[in-house]
Amino acid sequence: MFKKILAAAAVTVAVLLAAPTAANAVDYTQGSPCRFDAAVAKAGDTVHIVCTPGTWSPQEFIDWTGTGENGSSMKLVSFRTSASSVHFAKQSNADGSDLLTVTLPADATGVYAFTGVGRTSNHTCPASITVLPADSSAVTVSDPGSGLADTGSTMAVWAVWAVWIGGGLLAAGLVTVSVVFWARKVRAS
Repeated sequence: MFKKILAAAAVTVAVLLAAPTAANAVDYTQGSPCRFDAAVAKAGDTVHIVCTPGTWSPQEFIDWTGTGENGSSMKLVSFRTSASSVHFAKQSNADGSDLLTVTLPADATGVYAFTGVGRTSNHTCPASITVLPADSSAVTVSDPGSGLADTGSTMAVWAVWAVWIGGGLLAAGLVTVSVVFWARKVRAS
């Protein structure tokens, strides 16, 4: 019976130690090579679409299209249009990267989607951003350097620490029980 308990404890420890490795096996931050520098913005804000080097062919012209509520009042790099969506052509850098500056409408709300299409490579790259009304008091913006979306976790930090401390205490208790059983077995011999 004791061997079964030790085997179960060993498997549990192995799974707990392997979980972080498995989670890091896939690079979740890589997705579309073009992304907004913020996950959420306020109406009227200026945000940037950042395309990593190699996204486009060098010096390729990219046709950008932006859609969203009141999309005609969006500005792309000082360019304004009166259509229901905005269209803009821009040339990529020598390394295939691109940076597109977008000024959102003052009355923007909802999701705004942008799609870039390379004229020579035919590569399509979508990016989207959620826009909150300008009068909203709290805006959650992801770390622009991380490339990860801000998920807005509702779990308190103390709860995470409590789980880790509880797991550590459980592991320490299992080791203590194992040592006590082993010591009794040695004395009985």
